[in-house]
Amino acid sequence: MKTIQITIPDMQSAHCQARVQNALGSLEGIHVNEIQAGQATIALNDPQQQSAVTTAIEKAGYTVAGIASESEPQAGALSFKTNINCGGCVASVRPALDGNSGIAEWHVDTLSKDKILTVKTAGATPEEIINTVKNAGFKIEPAL
Repeated sequence: MKTIQITIPDMQSAHCQARVQNALGSLEGIHVNEIQAGQATIALNDPQQQSAVTTAIEKAGYTVAGIASESEPQAGALSFKTNINCGGCVASVRPALDGNSGIAEWHVDTLSKDKILTVKTAGATPEEIINTVKNAGFKIEPAL
């Protein structure tokens, strides 16, 4: 089994958490380890199920801001401080980040004080990532 952590910034209340729990619980081969405000940790029998998980969460009415594997460290990832602070902000910046072919994966921790954007690149430089986020209307600076 592969364990993943899903960031769901607009899932905050107990009601929202229950809706996501029900949506994920309906999927076969998936075990929900923990659900708390803003994130869910689940185990998958097959990594290919990740897209079904994202679809189920989105159909329940929530935004998936990022998925990180607990078994894979974020080695080589770049981190930035931003003002991307809610699900609406994540939805606004998503087309820009997803549209940058130099970005392999990205995730915003909207629960952290510094709203950290973590990016695994596929060739994008830190400057290109900064320009992508700024052009989408957000503040960004390298996290030290």
